[in-house]
Amino acid sequence: MKNKSYPYYDVPNVLTFREYLAHCEKDYGEKTAFSFYKNKTLTQKSYVDFSNEVKALASELISRGYNNETIAVMGENSYEWILTYFAVVTSGNIIVPIDKEISVEQVKDIINETNTVVFFCSKTYFDYAQEIENTYHNLSVIILQKDVEQLLESGEKSQNLFDSVEIKPDDLAAIIFTSGTTGKAKGVMLTHRNICSNYYGGRHNLNVWGSSILVLPLHHTYAFTGAILCVMGCGTEIYINSSLKNIVNDMKEVKPHLITLVPVMLEMFHRRIWETAQNSGKDKLLRKMISVSDFLLRFGVDLRRKLFKSVLDGFGGNLEIIICGGAPLDEKYVKDFRAFGIQIIQGYGITECSPMLAVMRNYYFKDDSVGLKLPNIDIKINKFENSQEGEILAKGDSVMKGYFKNPELTASAFDEDGYFKTGDVGYVDKDGFVYVTGRMKNMIVLANGKNVYPEELEFELLKNKTIKEILVYDKNDEIVAEIYPDSQKLDELSIKDTQKYFEEFVAEFNKTQPMYKNINKVILRDTEFPKTTSMKIKRNYN
Repeated sequence: MKNKSYPYYDVPNVLTFREYLAHCEKDYGEKTAFSFYKNKTLTQKSYVDFSNEVKALASELISRGYNNETIAVMGENSYEWILTYFAVVTSGNIIVPIDKEISVEQVKDIINETNTVVFFCSKTYFDYAQEIENTYHNLSVIILQKDVEQLLESGEKSQNLFDSVEIKPDDLAAIIFTSGTTGKAKGVMLTHRNICSNYYGGRHNLNVWGSSILVLPLHHTYAFTGAILCVMGCGTEIYINSSLKNIVNDMKEVKPHLITLVPVMLEMFHRRIWETAQNSGKDKLLRKMISVSDFLLRFGVDLRRKLFKSVLDGFGGNLEIIICGGAPLDEKYVKDFRAFGIQIIQGYGITECSPMLAVMRNYYFKDDSVGLKLPNIDIKINKFENSQEGEILAKGDSVMKGYFKNPELTASAFDEDGYFKTGDVGYVDKDGFVYVTGRMKNMIVLANGKNVYPEELEFELLKNKTIKEILVYDKNDEIVAEIYPDSQKLDELSIKDTQKYFEEFVAEFNKTQPMYKNINKVILRDTEFPKTTSMKIKRNYN
C-alpha cells in the first residue's frame, strides 16, 4: 500500500455557497446527491433536483422579505434539514443550527440572543415549537417534514428572485453555538468564505467516491463540512440514516463506500467485530489472517477484501473509508481496520476554524497523527520552554469572523499576529503532520513547575478495557484518576476487590511514566460522568 507524499487533488475554488451549489450542479448534474426514506419509500434527489429545490426555497424566503435575518433549524438529520441550511445561506440570510439535545429553555436563549425570525424544526420537536412560538409572537415556525413541501411549490413560481440577492464571500453564513466541556456555549460566526475555503482545503487533501451514509448530527460543523460539503463536492451519493438504531441494517442495504464517524462509534464497530469473532470461536483465526494479510501487503499482494469478506459484509461489503474526528483515537483501531481493508482517515479541527485544520490523505498518513495540515491553513506552535510542544495557533480563510456579540472574547481569542488560539496543545512534524496532546485549559501545573496533560494519561489508561470512562485532574497538587469501571469486563475477569485492582494497575502504569506524571490517587465512581450533547465528558462537572 502506498504511503508517501503526492500532489494535492485539483479542486474548484468556491468562495460562497452559491458558487459551491453551481459547481455541484454543473459537474454532477443528474447523479444522485441524496437518498432517504420518505413515507417508507426510498426517495432519490439528483444534484440538479437539489439545486432547483434550494433555489425555490431560497426564493420563497426572499419573497417573504427575509434579508440578512437569522433563521434557526433544529431536528434529526433529514433531507429537509440540509435543504433548509442551503436555502437560508443562499438567500442572503444566516443559519443557526440548533442542537436537538438541548433543553427548550436553552433553545429560547439562542433564539432570543440571535433575534431569530424563523424557526425550522422537525415534527419530533413540535412541542418545543409551540412553546417557543407562544413566547416569541413575531417568530414564524415551520415544520420541516410538513411545511417545506408547500414552501417549495410556492417558491418555484418566483425562482427569478434567487438572482436578485447578491452574496459576498465575507457575508455571515452561520452562527454555530458550541457545547464545550467547560463554560457557557459561544456563538461562533462563520462566513461563506470561512466554510467554503475549509471545504476547498479539505478536498485538496482527500478524495472520496461511490456512496456514503450520513449518521453524525448535522448541527455540528464537523458533520456538515466533512460529511456533506466535502462528500457532495466529490459527486458522492449521500444516504441519510434516519436513526442510529438502524445504522447496521442501513449499511447492509445501502452498501456505502464511505462513512464519517466519531471515535466512540468507530470503537463500537471494532468491538462488535471482535465480539462476533469470539462468540463463533474464530478470534484466533482472525488474528492469524491479519498477520498473513499484513505480510502479503509488504510484497504488494492485497487479498484483504477476500480474506475479510465476512467482516466487510457486516458493513455492506463496499466500505473502503471511515473518516474519523472529534476526539483522540488509539492507532490500534487504525491498524486493525486497515488490515480488514478499510482506511481510517483521521482529522482534526475546531468549530472556530470551520472546522478542519488537518486531515489525513488517502495515500499519505501517519497512524499516530491527527492528519496532514490543510494546504490553505497556516499553523504555528507557540512552544513551551524547552519543548517541541505548545499551543496550536491557526491563521487562514477558514478562521471565524468572531464570537457573536462578544468582541472582548473575540479579541482574546487571537494573538498579536492574528493567529487564532485553538487552546489545543500539540506539535507539527517536519512533514506537516499534526499531533494533539492535550488542552491548555486542562493542563495541570504542578508545584515543581512541571506541566501534565490529563488527556495524554487518560488516553493511555483507557487502553485497559476494564475502564469505561476516566478523568485525570489535579487536587491539592496531587494527580487524581477518577474511574468509571466497566462492570461487565470486571465480572468476566472475576475481579472482586475493584479498588485494589485499579490501584495495582495504576501503580504498574506509573512505572512507565516520569515521576512527575505519576498518579497519586484512584477514585472509583458508580455512575457515568456528566457529558455535553456531543458526548464529551464535562471536565468541570464538580
